[in-house]
Order: sequence, then structure tokens, then C-alpha cells
Amino acid sequence: MILCCCCSCLPNLVAQVNFKGISQQTADIAWQNYSTTYLGKDSDTLPMIVSAIPYNGVYDHNDDKVADLSNTPMDMSFGDYRFRSHLSHGLQKLYTYDSGEVYFLTPGIYRHNTHLYECRVLEDSTVIRPWGEVSSFMDATFQLNAFRAQFAFIGGFSTTWRHRIVVELRRKNDTGLIAVSSVYWQPTRPSLQAVFTTGELTATMLSLTNDYRFDATLTKELMSKYAPDKLDSATGFPKHWMVASGQNGLIFQVAARVYKKGTVEYRVTSNGRVVADWTGNKANNSYIWLDNPGPGDYVLEMRYRKQRHNVTSYPFTVKAAWYQTWAFRLITAILILAFIGFLVLLFKLRRQREKTAAEQAKKERFEQGLRSVYAQLNPHFTFNALSSIQGLINSGDIRGANNYLSEFGSLLRHSLADSENPSIPLQRELQTLDTYLKLEKLRFNFTYDIQVAAAMPVAETEVPSLLLQPLVENAVKHGVSTLKENGLIRIEVLQVQKDMVIRISDNGPGFEPGKETTGYGLKLTRDRVALLNEMAGTEQIQMHMNSGSGKGTIIELLFKNWLA
Repeated sequence: MILCCCCSCLPNLVAQVNFKGISQQTADIAWQNYSTTYLGKDSDTLPMIVSAIPYNGVYDHNDDKVADLSNTPMDMSFGDYRFRSHLSHGLQKLYTYDSGEVYFLTPGIYRHNTHLYECRVLEDSTVIRPWGEVSSFMDATFQLNAFRAQFAFIGGFSTTWRHRIVVELRRKNDTGLIAVSSVYWQPTRPSLQAVFTTGELTATMLSLTNDYRFDATLTKELMSKYAPDKLDSATGFPKHWMVASGQNGLIFQVAARVYKKGTVEYRVTSNGRVVADWTGNKANNSYIWLDNPGPGDYVLEMRYRKQRHNVTSYPFTVKAAWYQTWAFRLITAILILAFIGFLVLLFKLRRQREKTAAEQAKKERFEQGLRSVYAQLNPHFTFNALSSIQGLINSGDIRGANNYLSEFGSLLRHSLADSENPSIPLQRELQTLDTYLKLEKLRFNFTYDIQVAAAMPVAETEVPSLLLQPLVENAVKHGVSTLKENGLIRIEVLQVQKDMVIRISDNGPGFEPGKETTGYGLKLTRDRVALLNEMAGTEQIQMHMNSGSGKGTIIELLFKNWLA
């Protein structure tokens, strides 16, 4: 008769064990975490080997789904639980999925009869403990089912994966074995039995009666949504689970019967990036819960805490809602940027209008100021010319007065016409100055010279009209008018890269620096230059005067960035 004490019998075992009285050898063993097996009806007279294999949070690894374990002889069912073993006439073939020690006990062997038996231990076919008597015994308070207390304890042993520990028991001086226990350290990894969303869980829970495992209906419904080539032939689940958008959570049911949290460990990655690092299952059951994973491609990796080297991977994808797609986000980003751009453009247009209005008002003020300067220059020039004509008449030079008057009429027409334009070609300005100097030469008999750089584009270069004429008048009136034939006025036009320099010099008596602003023409010219510089951008005019008593006067105008 075969008797087996495994997880279904475990509560009775724990109730019969008094852990306070356990000997020092076994005091640290958590016997409630072990499944024990034994063989025989006459347990008090027939020595046997009982193997205690650790559960460590898993009753059943569902290893009939694993390819390298299917159709093996070590397969036994006991009630609602599976325990992979083979018991037959003293021979035990067992699996353990834990790297820890398996303990071997020998009910039927006690202190008074241990000299009649001997045992040995092998790792695969290698002897690691030779034949010898059992010298360790359980405490009197340790009770295992119907066995009498204080039976022999062989010890705890472990090996590496895919190897086995074999314990053999025989009578002394007898080659025949009376009991053998072979335990194989079997690698395993989690497999899935069901996958569903929290919405499906709610619907399924409402349809349940008394079975807490609800994989069949869900599995059939899930399989019906995929083509046969998209399903895994071993598990029946999709090779890649496609989850609809808008799910609050995903649930993965591990095929093993897990009863302790932390036994199954899992992590989630997405495109090689760890989303959730390794952690244990949160409750004393076989379920892995993922809350709000969000749209994307993921891989769920699962392993048992006691076999972390064996990992199962399962890919799944959470589809994005229409408002979570990249296209929608791109369109939204474009619309937002367009709206921001519209606001910026609107703001800039408003600023530009305000700036334009301010510039227009400023320009009007400047033009009004320039017209005022023109109105003062023309009378100033006319007054000087009439004074010259009066001087000729008073000196009796009627012919010279007539010639002067004729040239003055022509000059006056040109100056009046030029004064209507804010700027004129430099060539026209120099011609007007030449005519003016000819007239003044008739009166004062001085010498003048106009020099223009050969490369200077005088026909294309614009200058403010009547800007130079008051300066030349000043050179005549305050410079050479008293020197007669010894007087000299020189006008030079030079080019320095993109700048133009116009220099007006005379060899007159000059003046002290404190009296340089007494000339009315000079004052008007300074005011005009200041107005022009305010209106212009990078094209600026700089006016410099160098004069000293008895050293003549040099007036230099620097036209910055005037030449293209």
C-alpha cells in the first residue's frame, strides 16, 4: 500500500510537530515548507526512506507543459495537487525545483536497531558518503504521521541542476537494497496559463460559480481572435498578445500553483529599456498584475526566485488610442506651434505698426526740421550773393556785376531746384560748388581747386543737397576773402573702402577753437547733419573741424558706409 504525505497532508504534519523539542541538527529546518513521501503499511517494522523536498511557495510547477519533462515516469497526482514522483516497493524517484537541501529520514530505524542497517549517498554515480550506520536521530517530540518518534535522520544534501542525489538503504552484510530515494534537481521556469485585462477579469468573476481558476473560457475566447500561425503550439496562447487601448491593467496567470508572494519574480521592458525592474508577485497567488502600462511594445520576463537563471519571456503590445498615436501628437504639436506662431506674428505685426507709426512721426518731424534748415540756407546763400553783387557795383565793376548777376541767376535756379530734393548726385553738387566759386573768384580773385578720386562714382553717389555749399561759403567769407590772389581753397573727395571723405580747406587766418561756432552757415550745417544722422541707419555723417590762428581751416566730412 502506498502512502504519501505531500502538500495536501501538510497541515496534519505541522499540527503533529512540536518545533520546540527538535534536536539541534533539525531545529533550523522549516518543516512546514517541505513535502514528505514514504512507502509501506507496516511502518514500525519495515525501515524506509522518507524524502522531504522544499516547496518554497510553489505546490505544482505545471511541468507537464514543459517539453523536456512530458511523458516521464515521475508523474503522480494526489487530490487537487500534482507531485512529480514514482513510488514502487521502496524505490522513490522524485524531482526538486529548489536549489536548497533535500532531507532524508529513515522511519523504522532507531537507536536500538541502527546497528542492523547501513546507508550510503551518491551524487549521480559518485559516492559522496560511503556505507555506514545512521548515527543521528529525531527528537522525541518530532512526530511524522503514524511513525514512532525518534527515528533515524540521514541528513540534508543538494547538488547542481540536472544532477541527482541517491540515498540507498540495506541490511548489513546483505547486498540487496531495501529502500532507495533518488531526487533529481530539475530546472524549471514559469509558463502562462491565462492572460486577460481587468475588464475581462470583472466579466469573468461575475460568471464564476465555485472554481477560482478561470482559464478555459478566456483561453478559447483569446485563441479565437488569432490565426493558427499566431498561436504558440505548446501553450495555446498568442505568440504576441495584442491588447486593445484604454485598459487600466493587465493580468498574467502563471501555470504553477503559487501560494506565497515573492515566489515568482518578474520585470517589464520596452524596446530594451527597463520599465519595471525585477520584483516578486504581490499576493499569495499565481497572478502578475501590471497597472496602467500605457501604449507601447513590452516584454514580460518571469522567473522563480529559486531559479533566477531560467527566465520566460512573453511579448505583448498595448495599442494606442487615436489620441495617443504619434500622428495625432504630431498634428496637435503642429497646430499648437501654428497657434503660437500666429500669436507671435500678431504681436510682431502690432509692434511693427506701432514702430512704423513712431518712425513715420519721427520722419515727419525730421523732414519738417530739414525744411526749416533749407528755408534758412537759401536766404543765407542769397544774402551772401547779393552782398557780393553790391560789392562789385560799389567798386565800379559794372561788367563784373553783370556777369556775376547772370551766373548768380543760374546758380540760384539750380540751388532752388536742388533744395526740393533731400539728396542729389555728388557730381551735381560739385558742379554747383564750381559755379559758386567762379562767382566768388570774380569778387575776391582767389584760387580754388576741386580734386576727385579717380575711382569715385560721382554720378551714382547721392549726397544731401546744399550740404557742402554753406561750408564753402564759410571758407570764402572767413578764409580767403581778405587774401585776394594769395587765397587758396581746396575741395578733395576721397574713397576709403566703403567710406567717403570730403575735405574743404583754406589758407585763411583761421580762428580760435572757442569761436568756431560763430558762423551761421556752420551752425545750420551741424543741425542738418544731426537730423540726417537720426533718420539714417548705418549711413552716418561725421563732421570735424581743425583750425587755429594763422593756420587756416580744414573741415572734413566722413560719410560712413556711404559706398556700396
